[in-house]
Amino acid sequence: MKHLLWIIPLVAGQAAMWWPRLQGLALLLMLVCGLVYIVMRVRRPTPPAPPLGGEQQRDWYSVQRDIPPPS
Repeated sequence: MKHLLWIIPLVAGQAAMWWPRLQGLALLLMLVCGLVYIVMRVRRPTPPAPPLGGEQQRDWYSVQRDIPPPS
């Protein structure tokens, strides 16, 4: 369905170039497809990360560096 959100306005825009009376319809289709795209992005659920416990818990602030010993 997502691929239709750019094909429909593209085809409507091309048709409006040939028939100027379709410019209003092409603009309306572009606005509707844009709103549908925004709504689909907002409603996309993001799965929650599983909680880590004990030894599996990761320290996000720890950094391992390869520092050579002083000479």
